[in-house]
Amino acid sequence: MTSRPVELDAAVQALRSDNLSGSQAITRRAAALVEAYLAHASPESRDLGRPGRSRRNAEIRLREVAEALISAHPAMAPLYNLFESLLECLDDVAPADDPHGPIRRAAALFVDGMDEHNRAIARHFCDILDKDREIFTHSAGSTVRAALLHCWRAGRGLTVHCTESRPAAEGSALARDLAEQGMPTTLSTDSLAFSLLREASRPVLLVGADAVTPHGIVNKAGTLGLATAARSWGISLYVLAGSEKFLPSASRQFHQQDRPVEEVLPQAPEGLRVINRYFDLTPLECVTGIVTERGVLTAGEATLELAGMKTRSRLGSGTGRV
Repeated sequence: MTSRPVELDAAVQALRSDNLSGSQAITRRAAALVEAYLAHASPESRDLGRPGRSRRNAEIRLREVAEALISAHPAMAPLYNLFESLLECLDDVAPADDPHGPIRRAAALFVDGMDEHNRAIARHFCDILDKDREIFTHSAGSTVRAALLHCWRAGRGLTVHCTESRPAAEGSALARDLAEQGMPTTLSTDSLAFSLLREASRPVLLVGADAVTPHGIVNKAGTLGLATAARSWGISLYVLAGSEKFLPSASRQFHQQDRPVEEVLPQAPEGLRVINRYFDLTPLECVTGIVTERGVLTAGEATLELAGMKTRSRLGSGTGRV
């Protein structure tokens, strides 16, 4: 086992403390951290010229970083898929070659792919969206933001309703951003969103995803309640998720992680258990369509897509996925 630099621990702690950024933003930072961590390896530790040792050391380092980062954000599927891709790229590295270049290129390719997916998803969602719709969204993410701005600039005439998205209130930041772009935007508390959704004219519920699994959509806690209400009132729910969000081997509970109780209630009295979790699981049957870079999938099509995906297992059970 190689020694882990202090800088990695500090960077991991910074990622762990980030409760505002979406899964793609976290994954971009993870890819940059991989490059910095690999650069930390001295030429001696790479064992260049010794068959298999350089590649083996790189694999050990990747697994160390993967375990540290995924344990910080276990609900974020792009982190799993990023590190699976990086480990897979080692298969094409000759035993005596330096693997660091291929790893860096694979990380850059993964990040560029997420950006391309966001652009394609924005176009697909715009194609299915009528004019003058009221869009309700919960939490915040780069894919949802890109789609809303694309539709607005394409003349869809949207009004966007953002929830506060407690406890981190990242929805407030999205609302402020959209309003500054000139888009008609409202902001409400999470609980008020149900009344506003029911009273709205031609509403659509639009959310992102941290993971798409056979058990459902993992997204910010509160999504399940809004999705259930929307389904009972005949309101469409669209989920924006590129293929980097699909995780066929996820367990039903992998997204559950307790967060600091102080975010909900500072100085809780003795005997009171405060539950603070960032994510919940929305069944696929509540979803009208999952908009991917390849088009719109129904719940049934998404289930088949997940069933047909190759189950990656290079990270092992230590990541808490299975």
